[in-house]
Amino acid sequence: MRRLESLDFSGYADRGEYLDGNVTQLSAYIRFGILSLAEVRDRACAAECDTASRERFLIALARYDYARRVLALLGDEIRTAIEPLKTGWGADSYERSLPQEVLDSTTGLACIDAFSSELRETGYLHQRARVWLAAYLVHWRRIAWESGAKFFLEYAIDGDLAANAIAWQSIASSFSDAPTIFNRAELERHSGGRFCTSCPKQFDGCPFAGDIERLATALFPAKADEPGRAPELHAAADRYAPIAGLPARPIVLHHYDAMRPAHPAARLAPDAPSLFVNDAALYDEAAVNQVGRTIVYAALGSMRAEYRAGDFVDEALAFARRHQADGVLVTASADPALRRRFQRLGEQIAVTIVPEDPFVVLDDGVDLRRFSRYWASARRSFNAVSSAAKIVPLFSN
Repeated sequence: MRRLESLDFSGYADRGEYLDGNVTQLSAYIRFGILSLAEVRDRACAAECDTASRERFLIALARYDYARRVLALLGDEIRTAIEPLKTGWGADSYERSLPQEVLDSTTGLACIDAFSSELRETGYLHQRARVWLAAYLVHWRRIAWESGAKFFLEYAIDGDLAANAIAWQSIASSFSDAPTIFNRAELERHSGGRFCTSCPKQFDGCPFAGDIERLATALFPAKADEPGRAPELHAAADRYAPIAGLPARPIVLHHYDAMRPAHPAARLAPDAPSLFVNDAALYDEAAVNQVGRTIVYAALGSMRAEYRAGDFVDEALAFARRHQADGVLVTASADPALRRRFQRLGEQIAVTIVPEDPFVVLDDGVDLRRFSRYWASARRSFNAVSSAAKIVPLFSN
């Protein structure tokens, strides 16, 4: 909360894309629900900053909301290609294992080695550096995006199944109209030249030298001109109504997607017995890495909850029986592993899934084929709310 309140959004639009720019580093807190998208949104809307910076930051938040909506719709299918690749290469042209020199940071490319080291040693990597590293692995080294996505999830402090999978699929072109690549000029511009001047291959052998068109021709010689039609991905309109028929004696279940004391289920029954279950099998299934598990455990210190280790469903049922509960309250999650637990639990006891605080409410259904389609609707909703409140619209027309 201190970090959130002290954020300075000034210049975010101009410098946020640079490695030394103004970035918030809130991603780990957002990923584990220590901060909700809604409260970060409200902080941005109230900040004194230029309109362009506010819009750029809200777009960054919206990508989390978009990713969670896609995950809720696709479930575990988000781990596999949503669309055919547009690179001209077949799926069998990509290696399934990462090169050892990438893991050891010994490729001889100063930028790639630095990115790999920073991710493995700190768990953090600037978003643009993630794009560069992913593009290098998929397009220059021809590594399957699924393997790269798994690599990131293993180390990233903000490892998030939805956002990570969508980012990798977008770069690879299995969830975008074209593959994402970069060149040396872009890297030097956004990194301040910190890598190229010390790179052993700065004068000879840099694979990123040249203009984007020439690189694209070399990387994708059989690429089709037309990307093809994206598959339909439509989610139902948002519906938020008061929850009726609450249990008389509920328990509240916490989970790793809502690690703040006042998440919606906890607010609904602030005096109810509450439980957090440390379920190693659930973590593995959901790809929550060791750093993420540590963050979750640390966040428990601010929450009023009993702690148990074991099976999520079995421990919740035992806790409910001990407190003679007639129902369970739990905050909603898009995570398919958690949703399977909610369903199993509901076969034994009444489960009320309380909606997460919405980032934006979309009344007309949501076209999720591309982020741009989702954002067009979300942006209109933001402006409608601000107009109703008689404040300056958040976004210009």
